[in-house]
Amino acid sequence: MNWKRIEGFVQNLFLPAVTVGTATMEAWLNYSVSQVDQGLKEQITAVDIAIKEARDEREQINAEREFNFRIYELVQKSLEENNQQKQEVAKQFVLVMVDGELRKRLLGVLEAGGTPAIREETARVIAQEQVFETEQRAVLKSSRDNPPSFDWEDWDYDIFWCASSGAETREQANLIVDQLRREGARGRLRVRELPPSVNAKSGYKISGYVIRRGGDERPQAQALAELAERVLAESGFPAAFVQQPTTQQTRWYISAFVCP
Repeated sequence: MNWKRIEGFVQNLFLPAVTVGTATMEAWLNYSVSQVDQGLKEQITAVDIAIKEARDEREQINAEREFNFRIYELVQKSLEENNQQKQEVAKQFVLVMVDGELRKRLLGVLEAGGTPAIREETARVIAQEQVFETEQRAVLKSSRDNPPSFDWEDWDYDIFWCASSGAETREQANLIVDQLRREGARGRLRVRELPPSVNAKSGYKISGYVIRRGGDERPQAQALAELAERVLAESGFPAAFVQQPTTQQTRWYISAFVCP
């Protein structure tokens, strides 16, 4: 056996091959470990984010509960003291700061146990909001069997006027609806009051001239804005309508607000 040839093979071919193979395997292992490490880091980061979001949401819920409890205490104390001024303050807090079922219940408490003036005012607010909600439910049920042709007659329009802005805004809303009818609109056209208590709710808080539309309703909203601005300017009410996108699903329906 030629040991020199074997030794030369080992030194010149076998050992370099083993070295290269070992280095390649080490590089692959390092890459694999780094990939696993990166994946673990991403998972840990995602868990940390989820924990933080859950903690923030829990803190927000607790803060809202604490705030609502303070409002409840304010209402109860004003009733116990039979103090009309404090009851008026409590009522305003409820109207501006509270939504949903708690709002209805607190207004009901003030209507039942407040001074005569507070009971009367709160009953009026509740009645206005009930009328508004009834009309709004009709909006949400509105539907068509055929797709719109982008003409006036295929759409429903509510033109709101802010009671807090005065009766003149109702006149402006009527001018817009009258012009829509003259131009052939045959859908449901309504002039509707926006009571201050409703406008105080989150989701409203309207000021100025506003048109609310869905993402695919730009042509109709723009046409309504141009019509409204033209007819109001002709009657001495210069206005510039701002379009606000809304996520509320009300097909073939657009609302405009006159609240200067």
